[in-house]
Amino acid sequence: MTATADAIPREELIRRAREMVPDQRARAAEAETNRAVHDETMRAFVDAGFLKILQPAHYGGLETDLGLLVDIAAERGRGCGSSCWLFTNLAMQALVNGMKDPEAQEEVWDVDPDTLTASANKNPDATVEMVEGGLMVDGVWNYSSGVDFAEWINLQIFLRPEDGPPEHRFSAVHKSDFEVIDDWFVTGMAATGSRSIKFDHVFIPDYRQISSLKMHGGPTPGSAVNPGTLYRMPFWGIGAKLFSAPAIGIARGALELTEGDIEARIGMGGAKLAEQPTVHVRLAESGAEIDAAWSLLLRDCEEAVAMTEAGEIPTLLKRASWRRNNAFAVQLCLRATDRLYALSGMRGMLPDSDVQRAWRDIHAAAAQVALAWDPMAGNYGRARFDLPMADPRV
Repeated sequence: MTATADAIPREELIRRAREMVPDQRARAAEAETNRAVHDETMRAFVDAGFLKILQPAHYGGLETDLGLLVDIAAERGRGCGSSCWLFTNLAMQALVNGMKDPEAQEEVWDVDPDTLTASANKNPDATVEMVEGGLMVDGVWNYSSGVDFAEWINLQIFLRPEDGPPEHRFSAVHKSDFEVIDDWFVTGMAATGSRSIKFDHVFIPDYRQISSLKMHGGPTPGSAVNPGTLYRMPFWGIGAKLFSAPAIGIARGALELTEGDIEARIGMGGAKLAEQPTVHVRLAESGAEIDAAWSLLLRDCEEAVAMTEAGEIPTLLKRASWRRNNAFAVQLCLRATDRLYALSGMRGMLPDSDVQRAWRDIHAAAAQVALAWDPMAGNYGRARFDLPMADPRV
């Protein structure tokens, strides 16, 4: 067992995130060109303690709260959407690991409490076979955000047994068991380096896995060594905040940049744009949407914490409503950023435009399946009217 990390006040972590914004914004174009976040950026995240906020204190983490992830992302995303996306994705996997069997946690953190875990999703051609004592995986897995910096990967595995309900699992593999494929060529979130990984019949023992059926609220296998609130929370109700939180920061950055640009701009007729009522309305509406989205995510986090501490297991409808809110918050940030981008004029069409980068990044974020509005709204409707639910992660 590693030593507990020294506590860092919440306000200090947010201040550190805020102070990093200028440096991250200055590196964003280079990171996008390189299709990877700079090593120096990730080192700054580690040194600041950001990647330990959801890591168990038992294993050297800060063990804070999910709302802090949202607040740090609301600052970090202002400078670089891609690096913010890596922050939330890597930090959230520490929460997943903290819910697992203690033996799996020892493998990850016993030697080095700074060890990071990323995740990956199954390619349609990849295979998963249930074998004695675990699973056998083969083939290619996609979208491994943070793979450059992670020692472990939590594969997201879906099982549909004949004698039971559909099941989702997080199943951990070490980087020595896979090959990284350099295939991340995209127009938004380009610097995340979310490449694919390839396996050749790799065995994953049961103790390295956790089923989402055990993550709906209440004690988890990890609670044996991590009895705190974080590791008893309904993960799939609130866990997708890792995808929605960066959108808050990205949209805030677009608003900040747009307001700064408008202050100095004069229209073709000589009028100052900052004096135009139509500009005021666009800025006000976008700002209100962003604030509303931020408040919605934080309210969900507070509600989940209160229910967990009271020993209350959230209903399927409540979990579906939290996932609905994730998607809706991103829709609000998407609308806000679209409206702001329309104010950028010709300069927003230039490839080095920071506002254009924010616009591309937030559209890429909104494409994440956990944030897709139609399926999340559909899940909520099915839960509301007691219809069968096909998504085992709800």
